[in-house]
Amino acid sequence: MQKPIAYVAVDYHVKIVTVAVKEENLKEIHDTVRMKNESTLIKKYLKKLCGKFDLKICYEASTSGYSFQRQLQSWGFECDVIAPSLIPRKPGDHRKNDFRDAVNMVQQYSQGNLSIVHPPTEEEESIRSLIRCRLAMKENEKHIKQQINAFLLFHGLHWGKTKWTVKHRQWLSNCQMRDEYSKNVLDEYIGHLNYVSARIECLDELIEKVAASDIYASAVKELRALRGIGTLTAMLLIAEITDFKRFPNPKSLISFMGLIPSENSSDGKEKGGGITKSGNGRCRKQLIESVQHYIKKPVITYTMRRNLKEVKPGTANIAIKCMHRLHKRYWTLVMKGKNTNKAKTAIAREFVGFIWAIMQPVAVCVGYSRNVSANCIVLFDVKSFK
Repeated sequence: MQKPIAYVAVDYHVKIVTVAVKEENLKEIHDTVRMKNESTLIKKYLKKLCGKFDLKICYEASTSGYSFQRQLQSWGFECDVIAPSLIPRKPGDHRKNDFRDAVNMVQQYSQGNLSIVHPPTEEEESIRSLIRCRLAMKENEKHIKQQINAFLLFHGLHWGKTKWTVKHRQWLSNCQMRDEYSKNVLDEYIGHLNYVSARIECLDELIEKVAASDIYASAVKELRALRGIGTLTAMLLIAEITDFKRFPNPKSLISFMGLIPSENSSDGKEKGGGITKSGNGRCRKQLIESVQHYIKKPVITYTMRRNLKEVKPGTANIAIKCMHRLHKRYWTLVMKGKNTNKAKTAIAREFVGFIWAIMQPVAVCVGYSRNVSANCIVLFDVKSFK
C-alpha cells in the first residue's frame, strides 16, 4: 500500500533545529518538534516519520551552506534547499520565532510557493569559494588603498598624478612624515597592501590553472570570446551560475542577475522603477564593469581576435554581433538623454542575453525587438546576422 506524502520543513541552526510536518491535502500541521542539532536525533526522528509517510524535506539556505542537505542525502533522504529571500511573508506579521518560521515554510512548501536553490557539487562549491576569496581580497586591497590616501591627506601630502603606478609607490616609500610614529603607521599600511597584493597574484595564478583544466577550459573560452570578459569574470559566472542549462530562456537568467526592472503599476497607470537587485550581486556588479568596454568604438583588438580563433564560428558570430549591438544601444540611449549609469545597466541586461546564447548547446542569439514590449525576449538565428 502506498504511503501518504508528508512535507517536512526544517528551521536549521547550529545548535537547535525546529521541524514542522504537514500531511498532504490536510490543513492541520501534523507535528512540530524542537531538538538539538545532533545527527543521531535528527536521523532517528526522520526514520520514525518514514514508517508512516513518504517524505519531502526542505530547509532554508543559510550560512551553514549545503552541508545539511548533503548529510540528508547520505542517509537516503531527498532534500530541497529554499531561497530564504523569496519565502512569502505577511507584511503586518512582526512575530518571528523558529516554530512560526518552520510552520510557515512547510505550508508554503506544500503549496509549491517556494523557490528551490540549485545546489552545487562539492567541487563546484570549492571553486566558487576560491573566486569569492579573490573578490574579497580585492575589496580588502581597495580599502587599504583608501586608508593610505586618507592618512596622507591628513598629513598634508597629496599625489596629483595617476595613483598606484610604479612612480606613485616610489613616492610613497620616500614620503617624509612629521615623526617616527606616523612613519611606522605608513610603513604598516604599505606592508599590509603589499601582502594582500601578493596573495591576490597567487589566487589569480591558481584561478588561471583551474580555468585551463579540462572541466572549465571549454566554457571559459566560449565566454572569453565576448568583449569585456576575461578569465576571472568567466570563472565567476561559471562558479555562481554552475549550470546555464537550468535557465530555459534569457529572461530567467536576467532575473537571476537581478537586472529585471521593478514595477509599481496600478489602476491602469504604469510606473517602472530601478532594477530589482534581487539576484546574484557578484555577477551583476562584474557585468556592469564588463560593459564599460562596449562604450568604446567596436574594434576587434588583438586579444579579442586571438580569443575568437579558439571558439566555434557561431560563438564568434554572436560575440561580434554583441559588440556592435551594445555599443549602438548605449549611445542611442545616451543621445536620447538617458543617464549614463542607466544606459550601462540597460546594455548589461542585454549582455546577459548574449551570454545565455553563447552557453547554449545550439548557437542562438538574443536581442530586444523595438516592435514588441521591452520585456519580450526575441531569439534570432545566428545565420541571419551579417
